[in-house]
Amino acid sequence: MKKLYLIPISSIFIITLLFGGASASADDMTLQKNVDKLIQLQPGLSKDEVKQTISDYAYDQNTSEFNASKEILTELKEQYAADKEEQNQIIPFGGSSGTKKLVKSRHKGDVFYTPSSTLGIQHGHNGIYSTTNEIVESIPKKGVRVIKYNGRNVEKNAVMQEVSVSQSKRSSAASWAKSRKGDSYSYNFATNRLTGHYGAKNCAKLLWSAYKLKASIDIDHNKGAGVYPKDIKNSGYTKTYKTIK
Repeated sequence: MKKLYLIPISSIFIITLLFGGASASADDMTLQKNVDKLIQLQPGLSKDEVKQTISDYAYDQNTSEFNASKEILTELKEQYAADKEEQNQIIPFGGSSGTKKLVKSRHKGDVFYTPSSTLGIQHGHNGIYSTTNEIVESIPKKGVRVIKYNGRNVEKNAVMQEVSVSQSKRSSAASWAKSRKGDSYSYNFATNRLTGHYGAKNCAKLLWSAYKLKASIDIDHNKGAGVYPKDIKNSGYTKTYKTIK
């Protein structure tokens, strides 16, 4: 007859606690590493701000902060991979130091994209035409501003695009963007889809909110945690009609 060896429940509890605790501890360590990496990739944000973006995204997606940090970091890394071809065309701080000029747009509500960086981080820059000869954009230190089209220098291969909705919706989106003049700049790209439409915003969030609110469309290409300039450039709703050479 086979002997049965009974393990006390207390022993099972201790083993579970030890190994479960080790797993949780490993996740905590990886979470901290992800936080540190996100700070490195978003130098304009403080550690507390990065932690808050992770917490907000975890709540929105009903997942753990560990999983949320992985998803956010994965999308950021994908953006960096897509930026490699533009590494020789970096403009500091989303500024206007390119060698090319924008031209007048076809429609009110058209958008543009140009290679650019913020605090040394390459991700591109975009803006929206509030009239055919005036643009609205959000840039570091100044926030949302309105300038003439020829006041914006861009890099070679910058593109001008129309958004595939009715002209009335384009116009409404452009007018809303212009109404945000004076809003401050936000360095948070990683989870900017979750932040409010009003208040601090970066260039991509400005355009995304305008078309989300006034045309009821999502111009974020991959609809990840954050909307980036390239997401708008590559959206199924945007169509390039001019490449600036």
